[in-house]
Amino acid sequence: MAQVATDQKLRDMAEHRGLKLVKSRRRKPGVGDYGKFGLIDAAGKPLLGIGAQGLEASAQDIETYLRASAASTWKESAESTPARPASKARPSGGNDDDDQRLESAIRPRSKKRRSGEQPEPLSREYPKSRSEAEDQPRDRHNPAAKVAARVSSASRPSGRRPAPAPAPEPKLLIRAATAADAEALVPLVRQLSGVRLDELGVARNLKAALKAEAGMAVAEFGEVVGCCAWAVIPTLQHGLVGRLTLLLVAQAHRRKGIATAMVDKAVTSLRKKGCTRLEAMSDIDVKNAHNFFRTLNFEQTSYRFARSIAPE
Repeated sequence: MAQVATDQKLRDMAEHRGLKLVKSRRRKPGVGDYGKFGLIDAAGKPLLGIGAQGLEASAQDIETYLRASAASTWKESAESTPARPASKARPSGGNDDDDQRLESAIRPRSKKRRSGEQPEPLSREYPKSRSEAEDQPRDRHNPAAKVAARVSSASRPSGRRPAPAPAPEPKLLIRAATAADAEALVPLVRQLSGVRLDELGVARNLKAALKAEAGMAVAEFGEVVGCCAWAVIPTLQHGLVGRLTLLLVAQAHRRKGIATAMVDKAVTSLRKKGCTRLEAMSDIDVKNAHNFFRTLNFEQTSYRFARSIAPE
């Protein structure tokens, strides 16, 4: 923990001076430049502790350099600050000596230069712009250049756009059918042999079923992928019988539990209407339909016969 605190302290001091701290990536003591540091400016130019064999400066070397740099910059700032103009004459009775001492303590006066003496240039070298730094050739075989290039590239913002978030997985929804579902039900009912209904025919039959209060549900999985219809049949031998008149799932969405969920919806509705028995009508040409009903504990109890009735 102490080492982590020291590293963070040095990093903060370097950032305050507009510099960047580079630390060795070695993790094994005694190998290479383990535990060593270096300093570079904002353009990636090595300043301290970056040699031909890697990093060379200790934590104490870095701290000493940064503190000396801070003191030098403060001195330059104090010397370059112009002297405050002389205050206006005060009324008699005031203590001019005390006021001058207080003013001197608040703002140090600049050092007077001799006549003909040129001002001392600032020793600090400001970092070059990024474009100027990129124009300088880099030695690929120089470890110091590799360290500086690695740090400089890490500090640049990436030009790549973040990858778009994946679309959320659709959730299965079992809901009551409406007249607006007619178009989506056409490819489903055409899975049955001999059925060639178009959207108008499906819409007409759907409207009649809803008017007769027959139960009907659709399964949505991003789109309508299944449908189930049922009715209450009053019988003399069994009383009220619930009958599944249609159960279809799009071929690409089978074996996902969609048909079972629709049957559960029908059972819940028929139980509320007083039915104690459930029958299912299974189309012969729909593959594996019989086995599906057997897995739900249906038993084959009779044959189903059907014929067309011509209108009068």
